[in-house]
Amino acid sequence: MRFARPTLKLAAPLLAAFLITACGPADEDWPVYLGDSGRQHYSPLTEIDRDNVSRLEVAWVYDSGEPRGAGATMYTSPLVIDGVLYALSPRLDAFALNAATGEEIWRSDLGLPGSAQRGLMWWEKGEDKRIFFTHGKDLIALDADSGTPVESFGDGGGLDLTPKEDRDGVIYVTVPGVVFEDKLIFGFSTNEDANAFPGSIRAFSAVDGSLVWRFDTIPAPGDFGSETWAEGSLERAGGANVWSGMALDEERGIVFAPTGSATPDFYGANRLGDNLFSDSLVAVDARTGDLLWHFQVVRHDLWDKDNPSPPTLVQLERDGRVIDAVAMTTKTGQLYVFDRETGESMYPIHEIETPIPSTLPGEVTAPTQPMSAVVISRQDFEITNRTPEARAFVEERIKDWDLRPWAPPKVGTVLFMPWYDGGGEWGGSAFDPNTNHLIVNANDVAGILNLTEVPVGFSRYGTYAIHCGRCHGLKLEGTDMAGPLLGVGERLEREEMRRIIREGNGRMEGFDHLNRVELGAIEAYILDPEPEEDEPRGEVAYALGGYVYLRDHENLPGNSPPWGTLNSIDLASGEIAWKAPFGDYPSHPGLGYGAVNYGGPVVTASGLIFIGATPDEMFRAYDTQNGEILWETKLSAAGYATPAVYSVDGKQYVVIAAGGGRTGGPSGGEYIAFSLPD
Repeated sequence: MRFARPTLKLAAPLLAAFLITACGPADEDWPVYLGDSGRQHYSPLTEIDRDNVSRLEVAWVYDSGEPRGAGATMYTSPLVIDGVLYALSPRLDAFALNAATGEEIWRSDLGLPGSAQRGLMWWEKGEDKRIFFTHGKDLIALDADSGTPVESFGDGGGLDLTPKEDRDGVIYVTVPGVVFEDKLIFGFSTNEDANAFPGSIRAFSAVDGSLVWRFDTIPAPGDFGSETWAEGSLERAGGANVWSGMALDEERGIVFAPTGSATPDFYGANRLGDNLFSDSLVAVDARTGDLLWHFQVVRHDLWDKDNPSPPTLVQLERDGRVIDAVAMTTKTGQLYVFDRETGESMYPIHEIETPIPSTLPGEVTAPTQPMSAVVISRQDFEITNRTPEARAFVEERIKDWDLRPWAPPKVGTVLFMPWYDGGGEWGGSAFDPNTNHLIVNANDVAGILNLTEVPVGFSRYGTYAIHCGRCHGLKLEGTDMAGPLLGVGERLEREEMRRIIREGNGRMEGFDHLNRVELGAIEAYILDPEPEEDEPRGEVAYALGGYVYLRDHENLPGNSPPWGTLNSIDLASGEIAWKAPFGDYPSHPGLGYGAVNYGGPVVTASGLIFIGATPDEMFRAYDTQNGEILWETKLSAAGYATPAVYSVDGKQYVVIAAGGGRTGGPSGGEYIAFSLPD
């Protein structure tokens, strides 16, 4: 791998920045993604507390660069080590700042086109200190002191993470891996159609990038778990990949990995059975990759119910003893907590019957599904009661839909709740060790699942529908995942549009794995002034009509509020200590019903919760005792990133990336740090 020549901007106070803590009070770093390897989102700092948080002011702002394009979002959670903040721009230029002032120390422009990335990794051995991050399928190693590529790692500082499989699918990594001893442990994202890569968890050497071990999350024929797949299906199975990040118990050397659904997402006739280890929490030995235990939360997933966030290492008290546990929130709106060593559930898990037969040829649904006794968001749909007009609009819209819980996908419309993005989402949860409470933000809206038949083989419409329709809509109209493509030929030059299709843009990954005919079919369908569907003939496949949620006549959620919540859960009992509506939609400020949200919380020892995550572009501090808002400020763009909390020379800071973009608001590239006035 060869990079463009780095552009380094070495600030004059470089040495001072690295020695900033040498003569002052002991400082508190934020050295690992989400605070620590257990993904606890916790800071022991107490300078900012309930009494003075209202006095917070902007300490510094760093503009990291132009957004990647319309709808793009930057959601990197930075690292802070020895007074230096490391982060990424929207185009994935890595940079280092004086964490107290925001002054640039170095910036390394590797000529990357930009991609989604939530954070970075730090590794050091003696004087060798490295920053790692991923860009698409590539793992990049930079010298932490200068930002230059580490030539001895991989191929000139980069490593292609593409598995050695006979597939032409997509692979990309949008979340930092786990750093354990001299190993970097990763999952990956892949496409969600029939050509997806089979999932695996892999450990690479942090020294040179060589593969150390691999655990396959889709078992080989004859291996443990293969009995949960129909005969002959494993040879072409894909997905069940770990895309949302992992947690590490460093003392025990255990990695906890949440897996996604098997592919294709919404039609499983070619993968009948429960499909281990899809939709599971998998515990593996961090040194060897050996399986220790697992639990599957959705069997034969037909609804894209991926496990969406890194688990959180927690503790709880039972019968006078403290139990080390691991907590996982799910898109199904449930909370699972397991003993870290044995996998024993800390809460009752009930089996519910889900015998609704599929209307799609060859499909067989799972007869039962597990259900945790602890839920973080509602399981059943209740129509909006916001206004009579809203209720009447939604009633008319859903009158012919299938409203039954766990109804399987069909050619037609199924309503399901929670929708594609939770329940829980990729921001994850925070653990407060002072109260043994879990802090988690959740989504509480209903989704629309609509499949359409598309012809197999060459077809402009079919090729577009399978690869692009779920995000941009089958008729180019846009969805809640991505914007419309109608008229894109008038907005972009032909070569620029082709480049975006091949390389990706913002959260969109590229399609350079497709052949020339397939790329041409997509381009032709997008550019057709009146794009037409091909009539299905012969063999057909099924494509999702788009990732959308049910809305009323004013574009607000069509179910009863609240639509987004912030929750505090007593882990000992599983009871919700408090639940607060979280955020607002910009179109209806002050409504107070909450909003769909992305990004995680951070909790501090002084009893504060810091979180952005909402489309109203606010950054807030809540009281851990009761969920009361103690401070809020408007950002330059929505903060769809988990904050970082640290101190330099005894002074506490809270920083968040204001990337925006995701839910239709403006995109941004600023990192904004807050502190108390001097």
